Amino acid sequence: MNEGVNAGRGRRAGAREAILTAIRTAEPLSRVELAGITGLTEASVSTTVRRLLDEGLVVETGRAPTGGKPRVLLRLDPAARIAVGVHLDDDVTTYVLTGQTGGIISRMNRPAPHHTDPDAVVRRLVADIGGLVAGSGIDRARCLGIGLVQPGPAARHDLDRRLAQATGWPVLLENDATAAAVGEYWVARVGAARPFAALYMGSGLGAGIVLDGQALRGRHANAGEFGHLCLQFDGPPCWCGSRGCVEALAGPQVVVDAALADPAAAAEAGLDAGARRSTIEEFTAVARAARSGAPGCRALLERSARLVAAAAESVVNLLDVDLLVLTGPGFAAASFVYGPAISSRLAAADARTWHRSVSVTVSLAAPTASATGAAALVLQSTLS
Repeated sequence: MNEGVNAGRGRRAGAREAILTAIRTAEPLSRVELAGITGLTEASVSTTVRRLLDEGLVVETGRAPTGGKPRVLLRLDPAARIAVGVHLDDDVTTYVLTGQTGGIISRMNRPAPHHTDPDAVVRRLVADIGGLVAGSGIDRARCLGIGLVQPGPAARHDLDRRLAQATGWPVLLENDATAAAVGEYWVARVGAARPFAALYMGSGLGAGIVLDGQALRGRHANAGEFGHLCLQFDGPPCWCGSRGCVEALAGPQVVVDAALADPAAAAEAGLDAGARRSTIEEFTAVARAARSGAPGCRALLERSARLVAAAAESVVNLLDVDLLVLTGPGFAAASFVYGPAISSRLAAADARTWHRSVSVTVSLAAPTASATGAAALVLQSTLS
């Protein structure tokens, strides 16, 4: 992993980062408002803003009327700095080009490569990324790097190092849940002072945790293994080596296997044991049938949702967050069951004991959250 990109993660924000983050979160802002939000002196804000204007990162955009002299408003130039995000999933590779405001400048989906030759995968990635950047019309020199999200087994191929060598850009490697949480932080412009957890459902379950605007990664970058919270100490074996994990009891594959074992539910979802598809495709089929009123599929999702909700309550209690975001393709398909189940589970203890109000929302950018977050991590790591 490139040290220059990775070095910024987990550090304390400086004046530049604090100002850029504040503008990104609530632009446009005046210098006076920036001083109030960041706690910096007006002199420090003025000096830092002047440098950001000279660099072209910030632009002036009109004036706000006041009782005295109108205040000049500031915003970010979206294309002043860009980064590429790539999410290599089981079925599809998602590419996004993201600017420093967090918005998607351009995006592209391609079928996932089915070969395992790492050189062929890299050639495909290089060609697609080159086309994405060239098609945007933005100077290649403004791109700060590539954020790469890939499934676990692919990590053995050292794709981040190979991709960096092939493109000349630094490459940052991240897991899907953490990247999705950062994507939500940037795209939804969640305030840096509001900690939250993004629960991610793809072929498995994970969580990304953002505290003070920074992703919590842990010593080995494995923080947020939501799917491996234990709900039953003597429960079924999990692929991780433990027992009774949320994923082993209620993950997408468990739902699909239960549907295939039930002829009525399998017929409702159109599943065929002889013509298997990916986990997330089959889970989405179950969710689609449940939304249409299929009772067997609905019952399977509701059982899973009750278990996921219990684990989600543990996350909230452990971290003391008041915002849970459901993201990833699984929750995008089935949030109509999981969202109410989680909210209902939290509400009882919140009202009786904790006297808090936890919001449970569904990401508006779930299909691209991981790719966007990977790109945002590159941008975030170079703010100082």
